[in-house]
Amino acid sequence: MTGLLQRAVTVLDVLRTASDPIPIREIAKSAGLSKSAAQRLLAELVTTELASQDPVTKRYHLGPRTLALGIAYQRRIDIRRIALPHMRGLRDQTGETIGLSVGLGDQLLHIDQVESESRLRALFDIGRPLPLWSGAPSRLLLAERTDDEIRRIVSERSVSELAPSNPPTEETLIADVSSARGAGYAVAHEETLPGVSTISAPVHGSAGNLVATLSLTAPSSRLTTTAVEDLLPHVIACADGVSSELGWMRPVSSRPRSE
Repeated sequence: MTGLLQRAVTVLDVLRTASDPIPIREIAKSAGLSKSAAQRLLAELVTTELASQDPVTKRYHLGPRTLALGIAYQRRIDIRRIALPHMRGLRDQTGETIGLSVGLGDQLLHIDQVESESRLRALFDIGRPLPLWSGAPSRLLLAERTDDEIRRIVSERSVSELAPSNPPTEETLIADVSSARGAGYAVAHEETLPGVSTISAPVHGSAGNLVATLSLTAPSSRLTTTAVEDLLPHVIACADGVSSELGWMRPVSSRPRSE
């Protein structure tokens, strides 16, 4: 599978560097593949819209999905650049690790963090896809989905590289997602990793869409119920600060409420 993926990436690189649509023979030669192997890969790439074939000339070029992926990647880089100063400020204010996460299909991806300077600290697993059916950031991402989508994701419980240590039941998660949707934040206690708890708040883009989640994670021994109540306003304010720089303005009627 890894070899197949590498060959597909090589073909995409050939398309990326070509100034004009190119024929299959040229693609195969540049990628170091046989014509039949290149044809099989291109058929899959066309199906997924990562490549396109001109119906008249039969030549290939990059597909529309590569543009969407590039824009999404660039947008996330911008979010990281804008968020980091706010995250450092929140880390200095609270002493805990602050992370930034995004949705990746039916998974969650932590894309950056500012680490606590405490010897006893909790960290985000940067760059490793995590399940969308466990953890505080996931509740906020699921809150943007329809109820049918939420039930599908919860019932399928797709396997990821990291298995949550204490995931909620289907009924509990659905109720928690509904609560997060109304409250504007989410809290999870020792779900993904034992002894680690997390507070998450949404980061919005200029159109009001959810573009990321900003989270504070800490050893559960420090993130008690009282600590959550004390820290929650700071986490929400930090996420709002990032959202504001992205062009978002919070509606007066949508202020988060503490529960």
